[in-house]
Amino acid sequence: MALLKTVLLYIVVFTLVGTTSYFLHNFLLNGEDETFIWLLRNTYLFHGIFSLSVIIVFNLLARINSVFPQLGFIYMGLLVFKIMVFTMIFYPQLMGDQTISRFHRASLLVPIAIFLILEVVFVIKTLRSKES
Repeated sequence: MALLKTVLLYIVVFTLVGTTSYFLHNFLLNGEDETFIWLLRNTYLFHGIFSLSVIIVFNLLARINSVFPQLGFIYMGLLVFKIMVFTMIFYPQLMGDQTISRFHRASLLVPIAIFLILEVVFVIKTLRSKES
C-alpha cells in the first residue's frame, strides 16, 4: 500500500510540475513557431514520462537490500541511457534539415533541467528514507 501511495505521489507531482512548466514556457515563448512548440511539447512529454519511470524503478530497486549499495551507479546509468534515447529520438529535429535558432535549442534544455531536478529530489528522498 505504501508503494502505491508513493507512486501516486510521483505521478501527481510530475504531472503538475510538467504541465505547469510547459504552459508557462509556452506562454513566455508566445507560441512563436508551431513546429518548435510541437518539439517543445514532445520534449516535455519525453522527459516527464522517462523521469517518472526512472524514479518508480529506482524506488522499486531501493526496496531490495542487495541492490541498495549500487543505486547511485544504477541511477547514473539510467541518466546516460535517458540522454542517449532522447538524442536518438529527437536527433532529426535538433540536428537535421530544420533550422532551429540557438535560443530555441537552449530553450529545449529547460525541460531537461526541470525533470532532472525533480529526479534528484526524489532520489535523495528515497535514499534518505532507506538509510533511516
